[in-house]
Amino acid sequence: MSLSDPIRIPQYSAEEIRAVTEEAARRGSYVAAHAYSPEAISHSIDNGVRSIEHGNLLDAQTAAAMASAGAFLVPTLATYDAMERRGEQIGMPAVSRHKNREVLESGQRAVERARAAGVSVGFGTDLMGPLEDEQLNGLRLQAEVDGIWTALASATSVNADLIGRPDLGRVAEGCTADLLILDGNICDDPSVIWSPDSQRTIVQEGRVVAHIRMPH
Repeated sequence: MSLSDPIRIPQYSAEEIRAVTEEAARRGSYVAAHAYSPEAISHSIDNGVRSIEHGNLLDAQTAAAMASAGAFLVPTLATYDAMERRGEQIGMPAVSRHKNREVLESGQRAVERARAAGVSVGFGTDLMGPLEDEQLNGLRLQAEVDGIWTALASATSVNADLIGRPDLGRVAEGCTADLLILDGNICDDPSVIWSPDSQRTIVQEGRVVAHIRMPH
């Protein structure tokens, strides 16, 4: 959304990216890259990047390369939807709103292409500041592409796999027992997850820490 950075052109050399990914690996970690175009995504995964954030302009060939490399895609669909509706209201410059519109509609197609190629698809929002109240819309938008159960897996077990935490994102023996309990059946009505009227109970490490009704 910056005023001068191009969407499609990679901004680091192969040597710079490789230096970062190798150092991260030595420390038992990994690198996530903010990348949109096939060129930028390929440039990232060819040099050891594990996770592609956004990836809106992904094509089928690059999706296949991601799958071969074992790279993850973390779409952030809520961001573009929120900025399209509220960008002018929160003071986004016209050039930023134009760039947002350029990648808005391609985000869900990128998820479809990643799925078709066998890429592990996680979940993210990338929302900050006044748009943080749009977080749950990300689940709605991803469910429109994937269906509710696949979208929930992206936000839980797939994200846990991405960060190397098999004890998270699952209801299983030996896991941390962080749970979200909803007053409704998502099989019958998936919107119970993102509706502002839903009652939510939060369990952290096996203990109830909050009963919440989302504010309007």
